[in-house]
Amino acid sequence: MAANVAAGVVQNILWTWFSVTRYRALKKSWAAWPGLIVAWVIMAMSLELMDFPPVRGMLDAHSLWHLGTVGPTIWWYNFLIKDAHQDIAGQRLKA
Repeated sequence: MAANVAAGVVQNILWTWFSVTRYRALKKSWAAWPGLIVAWVIMAMSLELMDFPPVRGMLDAHSLWHLGTVGPTIWWYNFLIKDAHQDIAGQRLKA
């Protein structure tokens, strides 16, 4: 478990760094999305790490964790589309 948490922390730091450097280079709001998504996932992960008993026998921390990961998934997909369009239009992928 400790190794998984350590790997997650490193990944979150790297994505935040990517987000900040990409935003500074492009000056577009969507370039900051990975950092914001990381913050959202960290908050959702707190539900997974700080478990609590089910409310009325059906709503527990694990179910809320799954609900909390729906939004970032859609948001991340939208970021990938915008980033790909930027790469195709820009010089980064041209020979």
